[in-house]
Amino acid sequence: MRGHAGERRVEWHAFGPVGDTAFRALFTAVVLLAALEPIRGLSGGATWRPGTVGAKVGGRVTRARPALAAGLLLSGCAFTANVLPVPAAVVMAAVFPLLTSVYLSREFAGYVTEDDDGTRHFKVHHHLHLVGMALLGTAGAGLAAVATRNIDVTFWLAQGLWGAVAAHYFVSAVSKVRKRGMRWPDRRLFPFYLTLFARFRAGDGETVRETGPGWLLVRRPRWGVLVLWAALLLEFSTPLMLLGWWPRAVIGLGLVLFHLCSRWLLAVDFRENAMLAGLAALPLPYATGSGFGPQWPAVAVFAVCGALSLVLDDRVYPFSNLPMFADAYRPSPVVTLRSGDGSTLHATPQALGCSTAGLSREYAAADDPAAFRAEVRRRAAAAGTVLPAGITLWVETVDVTPTGEVRTAHRRLGTLASAN
Repeated sequence: MRGHAGERRVEWHAFGPVGDTAFRALFTAVVLLAALEPIRGLSGGATWRPGTVGAKVGGRVTRARPALAAGLLLSGCAFTANVLPVPAAVVMAAVFPLLTSVYLSREFAGYVTEDDDGTRHFKVHHHLHLVGMALLGTAGAGLAAVATRNIDVTFWLAQGLWGAVAAHYFVSAVSKVRKRGMRWPDRRLFPFYLTLFARFRAGDGETVRETGPGWLLVRRPRWGVLVLWAALLLEFSTPLMLLGWWPRAVIGLGLVLFHLCSRWLLAVDFRENAMLAGLAALPLPYATGSGFGPQWPAVAVFAVCGALSLVLDDRVYPFSNLPMFADAYRPSPVVTLRSGDGSTLHATPQALGCSTAGLSREYAAADDPAAFRAEVRRRAAAAGTVLPAGITLWVETVDVTPTGEVRTAHRRLGTLASAN
């Protein structure tokens, strides 16, 4: 059979059905693994940001977690087994975004960015956005295959994934340039963020060693500019994925390497994105023939997802422009829990149930330090946490000069009364 999308020929005695099944199984595995975080993270004690999906339906979704998780698992199994794969994809594309939208509505599931003019914007964490967009893309492509009576449904579903992956990274590159211009590859980036994120991890109780090749970029800021240019050009090249398997394999593997380096250097964990990029790089579903040239379902998904991401920003999950590390370089606070003299560090997640990064970003957005301390006490009491006597909030300010030199300063923010 020759499909009119990409000149695909399936040989039923060869690898075709196996490749189709492998694609569906791997895609389902990524979705289910990504779903574990929102399913586990939603609990009866979660609090929601005002005006979000969670504030409206968070309680009902939390109570319905077992049913929603079962529906996601069953639809994933049906999708893998090729039993009504398009309806199964539609169910996954409905359940996963609902769970994730509510999960990202929690108080600490975001951060504040700042423009050059001082304007602040709240952003949700983005590591689950590509999974949601890929689900919408595959479901949309599958519905198009049914509507056009194309029997090669899995190939169309795969094109939905390819279009979503290309759109996600291309929009990310466009957004970086829109916000920072050609200044985005900045020698300040690695010194500033490596130092800042290391302080966040230390506040969470991790052991941080400032050694290795990543910290070489702190001491040699100019070298990091070359790495950043490579990352930006890679993101700009992602539309080439739509031309066929060879460019898709090269760019997909490049994206996997990009995420591995981000995890290694900056502790930025986008493992779900890396898995989807790796899946896009595989020759799945299997196709013979030329396999080169634009394939219109993938191009359509790319165009729609890209346009919606640019228009909606991240106001509507799963669309996101994701201009990571494009904020103005401002002094950033790191709020930690320490003993009165600052010598003993208490892990923030164990004491307050949130990350050091989340606590610090909330402090940065607060107008009144006294009210911030009172809110920390209230949350500790509500969670039943007994804070050690004399525990004190400390703030370390991390700053960087235009040449990439990091400067820090410490000060006491105030003592917290024991919550016993």
